[in-house]
Amino acid sequence: GKNRTVVYTMEEIVNRQEEIKEDTRNVYAQYAPTISALTAAIDVKDHYTFHHSANVAQYATILAKALGLNKEHIELIRQAALLHDIGKIGIDEKILNKPGKLTKEEFEIMKTHTLIGASMLDSLEMFRNEKLVQVAYQICRWHHERYDGKGYPDGLKGEEIPIAAQVVAMA
Repeated sequence: GKNRTVVYTMEEIVNRQEEIKEDTRNVYAQYAPTISALTAAIDVKDHYTFHHSANVAQYATILAKALGLNKEHIELIRQAALLHDIGKIGIDEKILNKPGKLTKEEFEIMKTHTLIGASMLDSLEMFRNEKLVQVAYQICRWHHERYDGKGYPDGLKGEEIPIAAQVVAMA
């Protein structure tokens, strides 16, 4: 076939970009009720995180935009960030809601929320290949990693830490 040059008007380009944005929102909108329910469950159990997940997601979105990530990746981070502390469901409420500083032993238990959350997402075998679940896994597991390698649970450093987890750690 012959090569053809297709010319679009500026209006057509803008309309197409809006359609793509809407498609991206719609793809992940189906998960919104489930994510909201899980976030609410975390907030009920851990008084500290009341609205914390929503705030982190909001800040992470702002940071992801500032980094120039593409719109789909920003939306994935926004939704997945809501689940960053889902593993706290598996932490004893006496530790979660303890007033004052945690003991060393209690802090070690608290740190396991990253692995518990990652395990919960990893157990969703039917959905393992979904981008949202993959990004949520990265965020749950590695949002307490530090660029200098002194974070947890795996002591990742620098660019070993997925960008989504880096963004949520900053948020």
